[in-house]
Amino acid sequence: MSDKIVMGYWDCPSCGSTGIPGTTYDCPNCGRQRGKETKFYMKSGPVEYVPGHKVAGADWYCDYCGALNSAGRTTCENCGSPKSESKDDYFSLQKPKEPKIETQNTNFKSDGTPNVKNSAPNIRTFGIIAIIILMIILINSFFSRPKDCTFKVQSMSWENSISIEENKTFRESDWYLPSGGRLAYTNSEIRSYESVLDHYETVTKSRQVQDGGHYETSYSDNGDGTFTEHSNFVPDYTTEYYTEEEPVYRQEPVYDTKYYYDIDKWVDERTEKVSGNDKNPYWPKLSLTEKEREAGRSSSYSMSGELTYKSFGKDKTKTEKYTIDESMWREINTGQTLNVTIKDGKIIEWHID
Repeated sequence: MSDKIVMGYWDCPSCGSTGIPGTTYDCPNCGRQRGKETKFYMKSGPVEYVPGHKVAGADWYCDYCGALNSAGRTTCENCGSPKSESKDDYFSLQKPKEPKIETQNTNFKSDGTPNVKNSAPNIRTFGIIAIIILMIILINSFFSRPKDCTFKVQSMSWENSISIEENKTFRESDWYLPSGGRLAYTNSEIRSYESVLDHYETVTKSRQVQDGGHYETSYSDNGDGTFTEHSNFVPDYTTEYYTEEEPVYRQEPVYDTKYYYDIDKWVDERTEKVSGNDKNPYWPKLSLTEKEREAGRSSSYSMSGELTYKSFGKDKTKTEKYTIDESMWREINTGQTLNVTIKDGKIIEWHID
């Protein structure tokens, strides 16, 4: 079906007249021209068709004199200004206005009158937060910077460790025999399942099938005091039931040979340690069985003593213990005073005073 043009209506805000035909530009009661606030509507009940009406587009308002013009006019009917220099038409005026962002906070005084304050407190709040963050960064930087101190060595210590592995036999299983595995026995076991057709089953299903249809009418605003009537065909559907044969499957086990075997593996067994507070480190004495072996050796060295440092212009002393490398451990002795540079709890530079 072809679309038809239907009459729209508007109300005059000046005199209160209602139901004025949309194709009428001036109020028949007070003579006021249709304004920018106009919103066309359709009356309830039978519609009034407008035969022969051609829709050229939305009415527009002249930016220079404010006069109302039909879409087909390229210049203002009142002052002759070009349409291209005007921005307001019926549809642009119907768009919702964006909310204005207020830059002030309003509260109320004790007498109920508004007390308006600008947004400076919010700006100050952000400024305070920024200052706090900067202070935290500066404090962290202050305490993590390298510090020159003196360290009086009171004791030296060392520790040597040897990791021991043991060769043990494990019983394992897999679908193949690995290299080094000694077969104990095999067994036929389920490795997987496969779907096998068992039978067919009759099932009832439903589907939607078209069963005629009907026309639905809708209307769109043309912006010139009329509406376009649209008649769209909408199909109707009904539910149809039918039967269908569906296959039913069963899960059949798939058997394979599984291998059970013994295999030897080296595993962590223990760690032997010795330590001392002298300058004569040695390794633990080992008593290994035929199934044991060394897995690795490691050493650690440390020194303890009094650390003296400056804190807000005053000397402070505390007892500290530092892990050091072997070359430093061999070069220094108990009773010596060292000039050290400390960063993040570690000695990064040192020399003997």
